[in-house]
Amino acid sequence: KNMKEVVNSRRKNILVRGFQMLVIGVMFNLGITVLAFLAFIQFFWMLITQEKNGFIADIGISLKDWFGIAVEFMLGTSDIKPFPWSKP
Repeated sequence: KNMKEVVNSRRKNILVRGFQMLVIGVMFNLGITVLAFLAFIQFFWMLITQEKNGFIADIGISLKDWFGIAVEFMLGTSDIKPFPWSKP
């Protein structure tokens, strides 16, 4: 490959990554909304039953992992892509 093809290939990869970052950013904002809703439900669940809802707690672990991978990818710390570009 000549130098121009290499530069164009790199630009294309960066543009694809930019699109992925945009989608992840939208998903991140949706995730924050889901997180706030689940926290609200968990609070009232604990208030009423005096114990944690295990299902919500398990979702929290998954959200924490996804958010971590998403932040690392979006800030260039890692090339590992979060869902939907990787298996959950």
